Formats: sequence, structure tokens, C-alpha cells
Amino acid sequence: MEDSNTRSKPGYNKTAIISLTIAGLFVGALISFGLLREEEEHIVPEYLVEYVLWDPQPIEPFSLVDFNGREYGVDQFEGKWTFIFFGYTSCPDVCLVTLANLASVFRQLEATAFTMANVQAIFVSVDPQRDTPAVLKRYVPEFDARFMGVTGDESGLETFTRQFGALYFLGEEDNHGSYLVTHNSSVFLVDPKVRQYARFAVPHIPGKITEAFIRIVQHYNAAEEAKKFTWFKKGQ
Repeated sequence: MEDSNTRSKPGYNKTAIISLTIAGLFVGALISFGLLREEEEHIVPEYLVEYVLWDPQPIEPFSLVDFNGREYGVDQFEGKWTFIFFGYTSCPDVCLVTLANLASVFRQLEATAFTMANVQAIFVSVDPQRDTPAVLKRYVPEFDARFMGVTGDESGLETFTRQFGALYFLGEEDNHGSYLVTHNSSVFLVDPKVRQYARFAVPHIPGKITEAFIRIVQHYNAAEEAKKFTWFKKGQ
């Protein structure tokens, strides 16, 4: 008499093979999807986590005016690394220090033979009532002639500042008509693709920012080259 276990083996093997095949296809699909996702994801190395954002967001259109009285919009960021700081010219402390530190960063970058043609710094005044283009033109270049000062009306500033989470509040006027402005003290970095890419929180130590920025650019360029290689492989 034929053993019942022996009779069941052929059917068992077929079922096992089919199950393993399906499982293999499923796992393969997951792996492929994972690899594609990895190629698309913005991977931030550990040494840049302090600065680089995990999900860089594109800067939406906005309308401000520069210290030459010209319209200043999102197209001014294209193809450049842009340092952005929000403040006001009557600021008694942090604005002066931050702009001086950014000027030091620019000098340090030049000393390393870094290509400065694609680097710019923007001081955005959130106090347009006092900081007219003429006032900004006297104030901003004192720190570095390459720095640009911009401002705008309430609507224009709101459209721009909210994209960075850079809230600001005008204080009450004193007996002399003076007032303070509470504002964000971080320095923001926009990449050549016009995305908010990194943020430098206080304290703003020039040497640390310079070193971090160089490494950020190196990481960015390497990632862009890797994407080109990936697209080339997909096209083959």
C-alpha cells in the first residue's frame, strides 16, 4: 500500500514552488520600489543633519522690492546659493551681529578660493515703515557691498516670510515713536533650484557656517551628479 504521506508530496511541492515564486516576486517588487524610492529621497548625511532640511520645499512666487527700487522676485534665486536673514535696520543687536558674521563668512569663503559668483546674501527688512529702499541702500552695503537689501508691503512680506516660518511682530511705539520688532534670528539657505535647503540657527559662528556651507555644496553637487548617473542608467 502506498503511504499517504508519499502521495501528498508532489502536490505539496507544487504548492510550495508556487508560493515561493509569488513571494519572490512580491519581495522583488518591494525591493525595486525601495530602490526607486531611495533614488528619489533626499538623503541627509549625519554630519549635515544640524543644517540641511529633510524635505526641501520650493520657494513660491513672491513680490518684494530691492534697495535700488526694482522688483525682487523668486527668479533672483535661480542658479544661486542664497543666504537670507530677516531683520530691520533699527535692530539694536542681533541684526548687526548677524550681518557682520555673514560678511565674515563671505571673506572666509573667498580665502578658500570658493567660487562666489553663484553665492549671494539677502537682508529682508520686516519693518518697511522705516526701512525704505533708500535706508536699506545706506545700511546693507556697509557690511558687504555684495549684500542686497529688500523689503515690501505687508502682503508681500507675509507671502515671503511664511514660507520660512519667519514670524515677526511689531512692538508698541514709545513716547518718541520708536518701537522694536520681534523677528526670527536664523539664517536661511536657498539652493540653486530655488528650494529652502538649510538653516543656520544661532549662535552664528562664521567659521562654523563657512565649513558647513562648503560641505553642504559638496553634498549637493555629489547628489546632483548621482541623479544624472541614475537617469543615464535608466535610459540605457
